[in-house]
Amino acid sequence: MEGPTPSSAVYYGSLSIHAGCFLLLRSAPLLEYAVIARGLAGSLGAATAIFAGITTRVQTDVKSSLAYAALTQVGLIVVEIAMGWYTVAFVHLVGHACFRLLQFLSAPNVLHDLHGLEAAIGERPAPSVGYLERVTSGRLRRRLFLIAVERGFLDSILDRFVVDPFTRLAGHLTRLDQWLCDAVMPARPLAADVAEDHDE
Repeated sequence: MEGPTPSSAVYYGSLSIHAGCFLLLRSAPLLEYAVIARGLAGSLGAATAIFAGITTRVQTDVKSSLAYAALTQVGLIVVEIAMGWYTVAFVHLVGHACFRLLQFLSAPNVLHDLHGLEAAIGERPAPSVGYLERVTSGRLRRRLFLIAVERGFLDSILDRFVVDPFTRLAGHLTRLDQWLCDAVMPARPLAADVAEDHDE
């Protein structure tokens, strides 16, 4: 696996993903008076954290897994900001930025480190059983797995409710534009047609 350059790891791993949270922290005095906005931000942050937390568990490559794990933490930071825990959110933001930077820079070495661990203990480490596996039934885990693999069916939802309506609207606007152009600027006769008219 090819790793990111240090500059892109700094930018994508710690700066760009946390910029929205930092701006939300900077606008905290405004959020104090906007209860509905705080509630909406908290709800979206919680939904993002849950969605990304489930999705990160089924990713097959390290970079995608890190990206969804970072999205999970950003959702939690937004929830902290919405609840008014500004100091906790700031410490979480700075700590998470440093930790993700380290993870993005060391991502190419994960397999090498795993093989070194296997060689040191003489066998493959047993997979750990997470909290979700202990508290959910097999049927619910399969449904969550399907949702996570399909990334919450967001592609089909966006296609149906965003892309298709805009495509239809663009088609209607194209036909309207053509009709208006034809009405305002009638088609000019071609030079050959004008020459034939003069010959007659």
